[in-house]
Parts: sequence; C-alpha cells; structure tokens
Amino acid sequence: MSTGVSRRRVLQTIGIGTALAATGVSLSACSTSGGGGNDAGNSGKDLAPFPTYVPFAGPKPDLPGTEQGVQAAYLTYPSELTQSVEERPGDGKKITAWFLSWSSTPVPREKNRFWLAAEAALGVELDLTVVPAMEYETKLATLMASGEMPDILQVVAAPNEAQFVLNKCADLTEHLSGDAVKEYPNLANIPPYAWKAAGRFGGRLYGVPVERPLIGQGLIANQEKFKSAGIWVPEVGGLDVDAFTKGLKQLSVKGKYGLGASQIGAFGFNSYIANHGSPNIWSVKDGAFVNYMETDEFKAGLEQMVKWQKEGVFRRDALSVDGGAYSLEFYNGTTYSQSNAFGGYKGAVLAVKDGFTVDMARPFKPANGASPKHWLGPGIYGYTVLKKAPKERIELLLRVMNYLAAPFGTKEYELINHGVEGTHFTRGKDGGPVVTQLAADGGDGPSNLPLTFIAGPPLVLYLPGQPEATKRYHTYQQEMIPLGVPSAHYGLRSNAWANSERGLVKQREDAINAVVTGKRSLSEWDAVVKEFKAKGGAKAAESLAKEYAAAGS
Repeated sequence: MSTGVSRRRVLQTIGIGTALAATGVSLSACSTSGGGGNDAGNSGKDLAPFPTYVPFAGPKPDLPGTEQGVQAAYLTYPSELTQSVEERPGDGKKITAWFLSWSSTPVPREKNRFWLAAEAALGVELDLTVVPAMEYETKLATLMASGEMPDILQVVAAPNEAQFVLNKCADLTEHLSGDAVKEYPNLANIPPYAWKAAGRFGGRLYGVPVERPLIGQGLIANQEKFKSAGIWVPEVGGLDVDAFTKGLKQLSVKGKYGLGASQIGAFGFNSYIANHGSPNIWSVKDGAFVNYMETDEFKAGLEQMVKWQKEGVFRRDALSVDGGAYSLEFYNGTTYSQSNAFGGYKGAVLAVKDGFTVDMARPFKPANGASPKHWLGPGIYGYTVLKKAPKERIELLLRVMNYLAAPFGTKEYELINHGVEGTHFTRGKDGGPVVTQLAADGGDGPSNLPLTFIAGPPLVLYLPGQPEATKRYHTYQQEMIPLGVPSAHYGLRSNAWANSERGLVKQREDAINAVVTGKRSLSEWDAVVKEFKAKGGAKAAESLAKEYAAAGS
C-alpha cells in the first residue's frame, strides 16, 4: 500500500511524535529537571503557590476530559467559535521571540501572510527567530553563552538552564502565582500538572508551560493485522505474553514485522517495559530515589525484548532505520505496529485514512506476573521565559502569550493554529480547517511558524473527518490514565541530574540497543546500572531526593 506521504511531511505532521516522543529520550530529556546555579533548587525556600486553575468555558466537548489527564475530545469541529480575548493585547511595539520548529524555514515576514495576520491580531511587530529543531540545543547554548536574551524564549532542556533563567529572565511570581493568573484567563486554563512539571526556580515562578498530554507513549497497531493473528484484545492484560509473541511471529514473515523499530527509541522500550510493572524513570522508596534501570521489573521487560529479537518479530536491521522511515513503514504495511505518542497516532490516522484501522494495543499480561503499568509523560513540552523588563512590558508579553494560549473552539485558536481562511485553510465536511497547499508546502502558515511553541492551550483530541479514530484514542486514555505512573522527578530542579542527564540517557539507550541485538548479554545489565550510578546517577538520586522532600511531594 502506497500512502504518497513523504518522509519530510511525516516529520512535519507529527514532529515530536516521530523525532522525539518515539524515543526513550523525550520523556526525560524534555522534562524540566533543569540545572544551574545553587539558588535554583527549592530546598529551604518559601514556595510560591502555583497559578489557580480556571478551566475555559467554551464549546462543550463530545467526550469530556478529566482532571487526571484524559483529554477532552471533539468528534466534529465546533459550529460556533467563541472569543476568549476581547481586546488586542499589543501596543504596536516590537517583540522579539526565539523558538524551535519541526518544519521548513518560513518565508520572510514581508511575504508571509500568516506572520502578518498574527501581528495584526496581536497588535505588535513580531521579530521572530525560528530555529530548526535539530539545531535547537546547539543554538540555545550559543544564545545562553552570549548573554543575550530575546523578549520571549522557549526552553526545552539545556545544561545550566536554571542558572540562565535566574540571571537573565523575569520573575513572574507576582503576575501568575495564585489568583494573579486570572488577569490572563487563557494561561489560567493551563492545567495544574503542566505548571508543576515546569516547576519553580528557587521557590519562584519563571516559566509558562507549553502543555502536552500526560498519556505518553503506547503501541500503535494495525488492528486488522493484529486481529488476523489473534492478538487484538482491547482490554488490559487480556492476552498473556506467550500468546502475544506467537501472534507476532505469525505476522513476521516475508519481510514484514509485527513490531516496528528504528535507530531512535531503543526498540520502543517505553511501550513494553511498563507492561512488566516497572516504575517510571525515577521512583521513591523509603525516601530514596530509585532509577527504573535498577528494578527487577525493568530487567524483566528487557528480557522479553531480547526474546522478541531472537524470535524475529522486531525489524532485524532496526538500527539502520531513521525516524521518518519508521512511520512510513507502518503506513505502508512493512511493520504492523510502532511505539509512539499521540502525534504518531494522528499522523498514522491521517496518512492511512481507510487503508487499515489505526488503534492502540492494550498491555499484555507479562511473564513476571506483575500488573501492567503505563508510563505518563511530564505533561509539558518545555516552558517559556521572559526577559527582565519593567512591569508594564512584562504585562504586555503576558497578554500576547495569553492570546497565543487561546483554547480550541475559539477564533483566536483557529487563527494561531490554522491561519487565515481561504489562504491557509478551507473548510472540510464538518466545518473544520483543511490545510491548503500554501500552508502545507509553501512555507507560509502555522506549521512553518509554530507560535504555539511560545504559548499554547491544553491540547484536545480532534482528528478532522475521523470521529471513530478520535473515539478510539479517547477510550484508550480512559483505560490507561488510571494505570499511569509519573516519574517522581518531574518538575524538580537538580544540578546533578541536569548536568548528567543527557549522557546517562544515551548510556541507557546504547545499553538497551546492545542487549536487545545480542552485542551484550542480559547478564551484564547489573554492570550497566553500576556504570549509570558512577557516571552521575547516584549523585542525581541524592539531589532529587532532597528536592522532592523540599517540594512536599
């Protein structure tokens, strides 16, 4: 089956879903455990209250969300859009902003109709620096080293980020803490879990979170193929791992594979090891922080992955497959599943259309007898900080961010997320936006100028023209969120973890790849854990435990 979808369009469509969230890196490296100066920690500090949560009262969703993290879902586009911002937030002055993009470079401002439309709506001149995602870390480090600071800066993760934030960025506590946030209703609509994940710096509020769903990753599957092999059981623990493996082997013939894998994501371990009852990245036992690599449950999940590799159900040359090909191979039927987050699910649904039913496989019953768990994400994709400035200037920047954070079902959301009707989108059968060729490939539109990385609302489930696929994912969330476990480190500030995290994540990914492919024996895993501790894991655990206690978690 040919989908006619290019690798570039795959990455543009699902962005983080393929390039990061399909990996084991994203849930940790994109969390905000941040590092830096000694004052960044919260131990011994007075803790500013997080912003008061005031949910937006807009178009009623067809399927409600929950405070625990199930997303609200819309089966059709709202017929009447509301307005969440009564007056233009700007005063005609210039604002500089720096953020990343997963798409191609936008056309210059003077020829960019979306850029100009956003300026008109916001009432400001936007001087924007849009950084290609794969260059983000390097360029952010250069920016931080220069001592320069734009008015608005997106931070995903960087060494010494907390020191930079404390030295160069505005303390937003008086503007956002507690009921003060009500001056910016769309920022007050950001759920508590996102603010907690962004965390505090020295007990104070500096960052506005860019929300992402808590659901994290799962196993996206070709429902028809799984059914044909007798392994589609839409209930948690409804199939034991031996029966699951037997079906995967049945599918893995003639150049086809039951389980997709690639050079990113360490064979999709996020979707399998949690099944074995493993805690998330960091857990707390008797006041001490324990990394999941140290647990018997993690090792049991890894042992199962080794067996699958020997059985031939993973793509044999997985480590030669890049992120774009990983999704394309699922679309065209080379593989029958992939480990990914909602971005991957949405990308598959929209690419495959009626080719097959895209659905989320439920956790199997593992051989170690544990009750399956589901690893939750931190609930954010970074946070946004502001340059130190007089109160009036900070208020202007927050008003602009309040506009950009307008919720789904508002006129402001439609402009910032879809552009100008007739130019960047037309209307589909349900009234929802359909991307024009200009916005898809012309460098002029929201995908090329993703202002929602500066500020955005809590995401909802809406798949244009695909109400049944929306229902399936909402049902999946209803079943998985109750099984979900967060990592105890989300939102904590620890120099020791921030300074070692990237290297330790790579060490973990490399070790998983080596063990699964047989280059290292599973019996060597204890040595891997020992190396993890020696390279910073032990110091990180000690530091995180101290911060955890200070945060009153």
